[in-house]
Amino acid sequence: MLESVRQYLQDWSDACEYANECAPDLSFFGNGEPYTALFFIAAVCYVVWAVNEARIHRRIRASASAGPFDHSELMSVVEQMKQRADEANKLAA
Repeated sequence: MLESVRQYLQDWSDACEYANECAPDLSFFGNGEPYTALFFIAAVCYVVWAVNEARIHRRIRASASAGPFDHSELMSVVEQMKQRADEANKLAA
């Protein structure tokens, strides 16, 4: 099994080198090689940034439509944590 996979990949590699078509044909971009690579990297970064921004705005709208957040429950948990920390400090002293 492994030998057949290795042979297939070797045949593909040989055909690729023979046909000289290992990479997609991007000759229409010209020969400004470092600049085209930088352009594609910048484009990918922009797309990732735009998707993240859209998700952030969608979450903000969803949380705003859910109504006001009740802070009293959160504050009671914080107070309990402070009391436990104070008790631990008293026991340590």
